[in-house]
Amino acid sequence: MTDKPLFTRLTQVEPSEAKGALISFVFVFMLMASYTIMKPVRDALPSDWGDVSLAMQWTYTFIFSTIAVVIYNLCASLVSLRRLVPGVFAFFATSFIAIYLAYKTGQVEVTLLGKIFYVWTSVFNLFQISVFWSFISQHYNKSESKRVFGFINTGASAGAIAGPLLILQLAEHINAANILLITGIVLLLTLPLIHLLNRIFDQKEQNKQTPPKLSPNPFSGFMEFITHRRLLGIAAFIFLFTGISAFLYVAQTDLLRDYSRAERKELLGSVELATNTLTILLGIFATNRLARRFGMATTLSLIPFLVALLLLLLSANPAVVFVLALQVVRRAGNYAITRPAREILFTAVDREARFKTKPIIDVMVYRGGDVVWIWVLALLGDAWLKLGVTPTLCIGAAVAVLWGIVGIFLGKTHDAADAEDGPSKQPS
Repeated sequence: MTDKPLFTRLTQVEPSEAKGALISFVFVFMLMASYTIMKPVRDALPSDWGDVSLAMQWTYTFIFSTIAVVIYNLCASLVSLRRLVPGVFAFFATSFIAIYLAYKTGQVEVTLLGKIFYVWTSVFNLFQISVFWSFISQHYNKSESKRVFGFINTGASAGAIAGPLLILQLAEHINAANILLITGIVLLLTLPLIHLLNRIFDQKEQNKQTPPKLSPNPFSGFMEFITHRRLLGIAAFIFLFTGISAFLYVAQTDLLRDYSRAERKELLGSVELATNTLTILLGIFATNRLARRFGMATTLSLIPFLVALLLLLLSANPAVVFVLALQVVRRAGNYAITRPAREILFTAVDREARFKTKPIIDVMVYRGGDVVWIWVLALLGDAWLKLGVTPTLCIGAAVAVLWGIVGIFLGKTHDAADAEDGPSKQPS
């Protein structure tokens, strides 16, 4: 052990894997920077809308997410993966530049453009990360993924810190519209990284059989989704996760209504900084070791059960500072532990599921869950039961327990398949 490089001892990434892991780190760093550059502006908008208006925006997000996934699956059936992956990021870069031009030319009313910006940014947030992990996970087996994915994922948190810091440095020279232009440029800068990673992975897999092309059937991803129990389990896991996110998001939004927009941005910016700093520390020192030592069942269920406990404690004193603190714990735990573990699950599925079904789960199911839970909370809070924050948080704790139970099922299924396949088996 002492003969290994310091980088390997810290991250568990083997020297032969370091180059690909580091470039992947930079890749996801730039993706998350491109999103978090816009995120404080996006998150400051909903507190001016009210619960029903916010629910409508989440509904529109789900509709456009569904349309985007269907178009993506069609493209995946017609275009090679070498063109599909960079094409996705080039498309989003172009779309943000187009919104920038619409604002500058005054072609769209400002309030409407703000809602378009909110919806499209929400679609982009999930889609970009789903495609990134589809691209990365095809090149790692189960054993490798437990070592490498935690480190790669810390790049997302580093990018989430760097994005807002960049905006702070340039605050005197840019406005909200120029942020869209910067986002588009950062996304375009990821295209050379994709080309470089393709070359590295080609060298790694030069002795392997050329993988088959994806099915020309644009609905094959949907068929795999509804016929595979493991994929349905991952979808249920994400659906319950969105429930917890919605409970805390609504509580956060309600409690921040008494603050000005500038104060909201400052508080949310502090949450982002604390979340991503904690995520990096966990990602480097804890995530890989947790998955390898305690197994996937513990890794997937740890954060859900911790959140359930904290929600019960929070229900006794739902002050804004405690809600924001719980947001830090939940999001950091998700980014550093739950999310990489979830991506490890996709190393055990075929390429069809990885490229076509994964966006259905990551984007459609996620945003569908957002819609279901936000309308449930809007109706229970505004229209029917007039529930206060405390009972709402108690219901959220029950949802978190179910989330953890599904995590145990998925983890045990994956660990059992891992033991049966052996550590050296490559992705199917």
